[in-house]
Amino acid sequence: MSSECPQLSAALGRDRERGGAFAPRGAAKRAGASLDGSAPSADGVARQLREQAQGALGEVLRGFQAADPQGGDVACAGSAEGRRRLRAGLVSALMRLIFLLYAEARGLLAGVEGGGAPLARLFEDLQEERRRQGDDLERRHGAWARIAALFRALRDRGPGGARGGLCDPDAHPFLEGRPWLSDGALHRVLSALLVHDGVPLRYGELEVEHLGTLYEGLLAFDLEIAEGESMALLPSHVVVDLEALLALPGRDRLARLEEVADLKLGARPAARVAAAGSVAELSQALARRASPRQPDRIARGALYLQPGQLRRRAGSYYTPREITSHVVERTLSPLLDRDGRPAAPADALALAVCDPAMGSGAFLVEACRQLAARLVDAWQRAGAAPPLAPGEPPLPRAMALVAERCLHGVDLDPLAVDLARLSLWLVVQDARLPLSFLDGKLRCGDSLIGAERAEVGRFPSAARLPGGPGERQTRRALLRQAPAPPRPEGAPPEGADGAPRDGPEGAEGADQAALDAWMALWFWPPAGELAALAPAPATFARYMAAAREPADPRAALSRRIAEERRFLHWELAFPGVFDRPEPGFDAVIGNPPWVAYVGRAAQPIAPEVFHLHLRRNPAFHGYRSLHGLFVHRAASLLRPGGRLGLVIPTSVSDLDGYGPTRRAHDALCAVDSDLPSFGSDAFDGVFQPCMGLLSTRLAPAAPRAAEAASWPLARSDLDVVSRRLLERLGALPPLPAALFGERGFQTTAEDAERIRRANAPEPPYTCPIREGADVGELIARAPRHHVDRAGVKGRFRKDEDWKAVRLLIRQTARYPIAALSDGLPFRNSILAGFSDATWSEFALLCYLNSSPVRWWHYTRHRDAREGMPQVKIAHLRAIPAPPPAGAALIAALDALGRELGPANAGLPADARRHLDGMVADMLEMTEEERGCVARWAAATPLPRPDG
Repeated sequence: MSSECPQLSAALGRDRERGGAFAPRGAAKRAGASLDGSAPSADGVARQLREQAQGALGEVLRGFQAADPQGGDVACAGSAEGRRRLRAGLVSALMRLIFLLYAEARGLLAGVEGGGAPLARLFEDLQEERRRQGDDLERRHGAWARIAALFRALRDRGPGGARGGLCDPDAHPFLEGRPWLSDGALHRVLSALLVHDGVPLRYGELEVEHLGTLYEGLLAFDLEIAEGESMALLPSHVVVDLEALLALPGRDRLARLEEVADLKLGARPAARVAAAGSVAELSQALARRASPRQPDRIARGALYLQPGQLRRRAGSYYTPREITSHVVERTLSPLLDRDGRPAAPADALALAVCDPAMGSGAFLVEACRQLAARLVDAWQRAGAAPPLAPGEPPLPRAMALVAERCLHGVDLDPLAVDLARLSLWLVVQDARLPLSFLDGKLRCGDSLIGAERAEVGRFPSAARLPGGPGERQTRRALLRQAPAPPRPEGAPPEGADGAPRDGPEGAEGADQAALDAWMALWFWPPAGELAALAPAPATFARYMAAAREPADPRAALSRRIAEERRFLHWELAFPGVFDRPEPGFDAVIGNPPWVAYVGRAAQPIAPEVFHLHLRRNPAFHGYRSLHGLFVHRAASLLRPGGRLGLVIPTSVSDLDGYGPTRRAHDALCAVDSDLPSFGSDAFDGVFQPCMGLLSTRLAPAAPRAAEAASWPLARSDLDVVSRRLLERLGALPPLPAALFGERGFQTTAEDAERIRRANAPEPPYTCPIREGADVGELIARAPRHHVDRAGVKGRFRKDEDWKAVRLLIRQTARYPIAALSDGLPFRNSILAGFSDATWSEFALLCYLNSSPVRWWHYTRHRDAREGMPQVKIAHLRAIPAPPPAGAALIAALDALGRELGPANAGLPADARRHLDGMVADMLEMTEEERGCVARWAAATPLPRPDG
């Protein structure tokens, strides 16, 4: 039989003719562009829509407040939790509109009122009514009911309907009840979503992943209540309390505006702001800087949207399609091409793929595309395909099958879960499918907090449960009052001490209630009456047996904790994946949240969550982070031979602080030999080098890595000569570690008042202190700051400690820049160099400032090339020392350093050529290698003297 299926081949031809998923990426965009090329790209449309959607969210908020100025919904916004819920509802309302507009542009609303374009028709109707009736639209409330009815019709397709923050009618009742948005407000919202500069926005140009970037943009705002009359100001749309600003002296007002709103005023408006004597005058002085999103003043007590830290705290950012495509392809290809043979249709559909932090589903959408394309290829090779209607292309059918059988996802945000569900429904483009077709595969929960069946048979001794003598006595009294639940049939007998002999129930029998009850012990209230109900080892079996009893206070508490924390027990959430002979996913993909819990960018973490991860996740040590936790969790979810594909900060690959994360991963998985680096600017609004972590789950008996070795990033920037030189120098012994150390003064936030920028001392700022920008190539510039030494007396080094330093090495640079030290104090942006019997400070000064050493440092250390570079002690201590034959030239370096260093005048061009040649001789470099370093030096200039 032929390997070709005629029906399938014809359908594939139709796919290609239509510029579908088999066409080269961008073909659909080109086909939809205007003839003169003026139409924006998909990313351009998304940027326009993102900006306008943020303004539309403000319109939704103001429309809500106008409809219910004193009602219960606004009153509930008085608490932080109430505002959080209200904000989620308003975002849901706007995302519903965006979803409907996207579906409308793709013909997925066929058969509904409006001829498949109900929102476009509604906008036209409102436009016409505004022309005829003007402001009367502000008093009418009928249009929103049409949108609510349309969404209900979509949601109710199929059994059960859809669930989640976006689709669930019970999640935000005010969206479903009385008319709450006036026709005038809805007209303004739709105008923002449909028109840009008088031209219709082209939703047909958008990709489904752009829904994610729109959602992330809306996450950038917190909902607040104005304490005083306020005003939103450009350039950042920050709301400023005018009454609080008026209470400040005139000069301080300008400083406050710059501090909180990034607003710098010219001389005339600044003078008017400083002289204003009332809120009205202050508002008038700032009128030309008013945000177009909120041009009017905000009344005291009104709700407003403030650009906030929610997005940063969540660590969530839209992942560009170029990155998702590359990571998904690299992750899935080994699973689809085993032993050089492409997968059969059944094998492709048997793969279980999961994103444990899916957000709006960008990675799952890309996995759906790629798996479906491979499935269609497999059908074609096998000469068989599922029955297709005349003219029906095979790709949508393949995508629907892949989505239903292969894809799984989890996210803590219910609205994100709904967006992922809708994104997959949109990319499948089968209007016959209900929105609920993936309800069981995409779950809302905390991927990092859950139990396994094997754990619940033992008392969690590591949990921080209340256990003082008084608590134990109260606990016994309360337990005597609680009903004694019957022991489940088949439960093992308890010993004399009340502890179970083999656990309260077998691992196979553990259900949701049991796993919730066990996990709740890690979050038990530490004080109060409920704290006394916490079980001890002796009462653990009775506690677990009571987990299903509705009347038992312990069971009620464990259920409440489970709901609040959104426990996710993987074995129960995805039984088809974990009940098979080799349990686990075939692939885990995604871009987990990037959140640090240490360092300058540290985000808060609840003490009980910190304790849980510290005791249960080996990656939560060293540089503790949320993405580190996900690296280990994702690796642990794989079955043997399964593939991991995550986008993470590049620093995880090599920084010492991430050693525990790498060790935890390497104990389970083997990394690929050429991990991709995506650079520093891959994400909109984020300056952070990122990479793809690609690896394969090891067999249970495979040897595990003991060391936290660096992960190998692919280096497309190295030619053969550079690679050879880097490897050869890296094999040499390093310079003595004692030549380098930390001596700089570590300043704190309070020290800002104790250090003053000044060229001359002025009491009490009398002690000169250098910083990194004061260090140039063989130049130690005069200090530009002075410190109040008495104010920092306990933390400032003694004079002899500073005088012991021989070299000043600039830390804020991409390679070593050194000068001789004159014994003055310096901040921690300068590292210290010393001398020994072999290396004088003069020889070391020349060696560090040479081009070959700088080239090695820059080429060897990834963080020297990306992001905000810093020279580190570990970097300096890794610099290769010259081989024995070259070491004889150290004396010549010393002589050159004695000639140039004390002059404190830099390195002339002829001296640089001499120095570079001398160090190249010491390192036995070939002519090709010298040329490589020379070209690098010419293309990599020194930083400016002002830093």
